[in-house]
Amino acid sequence: MDEETVCMTQSTNHISYFKQFLENLRPYIRHIKDVRADDNYGFRVIAGLIGLGEDDWQQVKRNLLTELHSNVVHCMQLFDSQERVDELNSILSYFKPSPRFNHLMTMPDMGHLIASYYRVVLYHLSMQQLLTFLPLRSVSIATLDRRNIYIGFVYLQPGHPIPSIANNWIRFHHPCASG
Repeated sequence: MDEETVCMTQSTNHISYFKQFLENLRPYIRHIKDVRADDNYGFRVIAGLIGLGEDDWQQVKRNLLTELHSNVVHCMQLFDSQERVDELNSILSYFKPSPRFNHLMTMPDMGHLIASYYRVVLYHLSMQQLLTFLPLRSVSIATLDRRNIYIGFVYLQPGHPIPSIANNWIRFHHPCASG
């Protein structure tokens, strides 16, 4: 798997999905890949992107719960309230196959957890927001060793425009993560 150019979608119509992306990103899209179109597709996408099978979505939730619980004080500052931390805990603690709306993966908050737990650069591309998530606590990773993953669900070619870095990373990253 080429980790620089990874994506997944729950769409079955690739052409119409392709047209939903900003025109200036379209030349960089290499491939669109489907994941099972159920309400856990966000977690399925991450499972596929990190090298697990998409059916390992529950493991992704467990990993993100570990990230949340291991850094709960930092997460309370990052997400600005205990209530939001509790909501994320509720989302990640729900392991049934058909979650309701209040148990779906949410962005941008999950982006911080994903980038930090898996030590990846996560690009989230949607019509509502284009964001780059960086690990909050890990030391800087050399460019050649850095893993980039993309959700928003397209493969991008090298040289693509980089979305802005999520504001909360700028405000709440540990000094060791700079650079």
